[in-house]
Amino acid sequence: MHTFANSHFLNLIEDSGSASPERGWEATHLTANNNQLISYIKSHSYGEYIFDWAWADLYHRMGLEYYPKLIHAIPFTPVNNSKFTQEFDTTLLTKSFDMYQNLKLSSEHYYFTDNSYYCLKDLGFFKQITTQYHFINDYASFEDYLSRLKKNKRKSIKKERKACHLYDIEIKKTCASELTKDQLKQIYGLYLTTIDKKSAYAYLTLDFFLGLNTLDNCFFHLAYKEDSIIAMSLFFESKTKLYGRYWGIHPLHQSKYEFLHFEMCYYMAMEYCIDNRLEVFEAGAQGEQKLYRGFRPIEIESWHHLKNPQLHHAIANHVENQNINLKKYHEDLKELLPFKK
Repeated sequence: MHTFANSHFLNLIEDSGSASPERGWEATHLTANNNQLISYIKSHSYGEYIFDWAWADLYHRMGLEYYPKLIHAIPFTPVNNSKFTQEFDTTLLTKSFDMYQNLKLSSEHYYFTDNSYYCLKDLGFFKQITTQYHFINDYASFEDYLSRLKKNKRKSIKKERKACHLYDIEIKKTCASELTKDQLKQIYGLYLTTIDKKSAYAYLTLDFFLGLNTLDNCFFHLAYKEDSIIAMSLFFESKTKLYGRYWGIHPLHQSKYEFLHFEMCYYMAMEYCIDNRLEVFEAGAQGEQKLYRGFRPIEIESWHHLKNPQLHHAIANHVENQNINLKKYHEDLKELLPFKK
């Protein structure tokens, strides 16, 4: 079963009201031979993590409608994961393209794809490259990882981890299935603190968090002060990858435990990957601070088709130039990695 591209996770995110028609996510999953291509008709671009606001603005300035559009992505989940609930199927790609052409939709988009989706080029799609930072695990132990770092960075990480071990709190790894309703409510409250701090919108509902204890591939790092959960980080695990998703800390404790975010979101997860021989840790969208901890810049691919031929051509050319510049930028970023030469 795919980590996110499965009916259990999709039902949770849809039935909880997180991704619902009322919130601008109309599920239109296409089916063939017990396989689904995950599809949503969107009335906005929130919660996608591939940013096309400038394209929407261009449409608006030209008196054209950019929404609704058709996307293939896991809602609120910027990870490289299948868009099919079973195997990759080019028949469903063609079926989706035909549907899109026959409906009043401006465009069709596939977000966070792998090399399998290059066949979309034959349908006229253009590729866009963006950046994430992934921890590629080729280490025998966390000490092995530290030994490969430059002296100053190794010293800095040891200092941060030591400070966390001296905090008057206890950090536990806990499977979501072991948590009670009251604990999940506390965790949801911590999720909201991060949202509030960023003046963002809470995409995920309380019901989504309450349903996490029905998933067997989900766990938390929880920081306890006495009997209260004061911080949390959320992870999903596959056979080969670990995915970090959300972090939250009680506002009263944030300044006191300044290194807790790095410990709970990065170092403990990196150590877990190494100990369990997971190949990759994807710690979420953006965040150049990951680079300085050995997360490597990775090219993320997405594919786009716009029905208006003039705008499709213009935006495709612009994106192609962006892709060239981004590849050069990635080479520069690699020089900033903290490893010994």
